[in-house]
Amino acid sequence: MKNLIFISLLFFFAASCKKETSVVIQAQDYITGDGTAYAGQEYAVSESWTPFQETKSKIVATGFLDANGKASFNLKIKNNRKYVMGVSEPDNICYGGLVQHYLDHEKNNLVVFDYLTCGKVIVPTNNINCEGVDDKMQYKYYYTENPEIYKYRGAGGYPDWSEITFVEGCTSFPGGYNLIPVGNYTFEWRVIRQSGTTTGIDYFTVTENDTTTYIFDY
Repeated sequence: MKNLIFISLLFFFAASCKKETSVVIQAQDYITGDGTAYAGQEYAVSESWTPFQETKSKIVATGFLDANGKASFNLKIKNNRKYVMGVSEPDNICYGGLVQHYLDHEKNNLVVFDYLTCGKVIVPTNNINCEGVDDKMQYKYYYTENPEIYKYRGAGGYPDWSEITFVEGCTSFPGGYNLIPVGNYTFEWRVIRQSGTTTGIDYFTVTENDTTTYIFDY
């Protein structure tokens, strides 16, 4: 019985012992690689455990990223607990960031995350070659380097064209502003008329805190 108690206590202390790990955080702009948009943003690490089927947690580390979106610190962790880190997000972020990241108990943690700031785009459309009320138009645009960053289906669909959703007739639309990640975009369109179907592809660039107007005359 004493041996059993000793083994149990040994297991408990082994599971609960603390060890120190190094944590490095680096925010990186997806295009430029710098982290200035995250300068001064706060980070926090929460520790959680579940005694008697009831989860408890507490904040065990906080701080602020430096002028280039970086921070480093040491953290004492327990083997039987979970550690989750989050970083507050600036207002002008349209892609990426770090909502939560589970820290590794077994090695030092290098936490690098990408982000993109925001710009605006507006796409006015004008049917300048209308053949009648049966004219149909579709367009879509997406982040050229990586469509998973952003894609807008318009009346078309992504990745394939829809066969049921179109802009129809001899219509023009002023368009509305979309807040999207900065960078290069691919614009694709399809127009169906009695004279035939035409398709096309073009490109535009969105810059930070600016508005790109892409006028689509078809």
